[in-house]
Amino acid sequence: MTDPTVFEAVREEIAYAFDNTVFFRKHMEANGLLPADIREPADLLRLPPTSKSHYRRNFPAGVLARGYTLNSPHVMRFQSSGTSGERLNSAILSYDLARRQATALGVNRRFDELWRPGSRPKICRFAPPNCSDVECATGFSTMEDRILADGTLVLTVAHDLLATPEWQIVKALDEIELYEPDLLVVDPTHFAFLTRWARRLGRTITSPRRLHVVCGYTLMTRVARRQIEEFMGPELPIGDMIGMSELGYLGFECHLGHRHINDRDFHVEFVRGGRPVADGETGELYVTTVDDGLVPRIRYATGDHFTPLGGRCDCGSDLPLVRIEGRATHMIRLADGRTVTPGAVDALVGDAPGIDLYKLEQDRTGACTFRYVPNADARPDETAALALRLTGALAPNPVRVEAVEYIAGERSGKFQPCVSQISAEGA
Repeated sequence: MTDPTVFEAVREEIAYAFDNTVFFRKHMEANGLLPADIREPADLLRLPPTSKSHYRRNFPAGVLARGYTLNSPHVMRFQSSGTSGERLNSAILSYDLARRQATALGVNRRFDELWRPGSRPKICRFAPPNCSDVECATGFSTMEDRILADGTLVLTVAHDLLATPEWQIVKALDEIELYEPDLLVVDPTHFAFLTRWARRLGRTITSPRRLHVVCGYTLMTRVARRQIEEFMGPELPIGDMIGMSELGYLGFECHLGHRHINDRDFHVEFVRGGRPVADGETGELYVTTVDDGLVPRIRYATGDHFTPLGGRCDCGSDLPLVRIEGRATHMIRLADGRTVTPGAVDALVGDAPGIDLYKLEQDRTGACTFRYVPNADARPDETAALALRLTGALAPNPVRVEAVEYIAGERSGKFQPCVSQISAEGA
């Protein structure tokens, strides 16, 4: 049940977006609706969701609220990585971004010390090049060239992760040492790759400050997490962030390891077939911003799927619990009509001590190929057991399991552990 106070904030956001943005006024009018028609939570279902394509076509003039430009004070510009195709330009007010971040990180007590009064954490970012706001893929730029306006140092990383040359890896490790960060904001697959190389080179990833790690950008696989925790040690505060470049922090992992969604700065819906799902069922996340003066979004279809879990977490937070399932364009579609999510695939794989990296690919025929990069701990019996689990879960579709030395990244520069040509082409 939607809290009446929250729903009133949603109604105010709808009215504000209608009065102040060209695109959303046209969107409502095209569907024969006015803000006054949204009187109760059930009325939201009358309003078709908005999408990335709407904001891509209408940016900036059609989606920026009246009175704002991209050069207005406190406006921060972003560009998405292009995971699902064309990159998306967007903008956020800096204080809205900070507010959403504070709400999300508040579920994890191990991150409290990062935000001491009067302090500003030093941040290093190690993520796919398309997720950064500077040119960092070639590796030839200086540290000074890659420090953002907020002081974040963007480390160099090759566009094709496994093709990163050793000198570029050494450069990233050296720069972490020189910069002495408080916080590493990383793609978990990329950071696991960096820890493997650091181990091979006899290097450490440390700072005289207490390091914290926020993981984001792609699904945090159990395989990547195992490698990061084994290398960095149990004392490292690590949190998995739920977020989007155009919205900021949508949620975070608490200190007990559970994911929470931010329903204070957003009104959230989990939808399948146009209707809300029950707890324990998987649905697409729709987001309505609350008090966003710059780019209000109403029933914004994120393309990301979650399972709301219900109940309360022992961590003490009242933010709702969710399980991450993955993007719609990465779902495995089976011949019997079932769908297997990237999150479900990752649960099947587990932390897999004998695997450094994996990728499940579904081609246009529906056939699935699971490729993995083995390490010295790989055992034939464990590989055979994994192959049986995958074959059973993905039946009746054919499944092939292959050990390889190299797996290519995506066009976006990200490394997705689960992809489907069927889902991507049907999106």
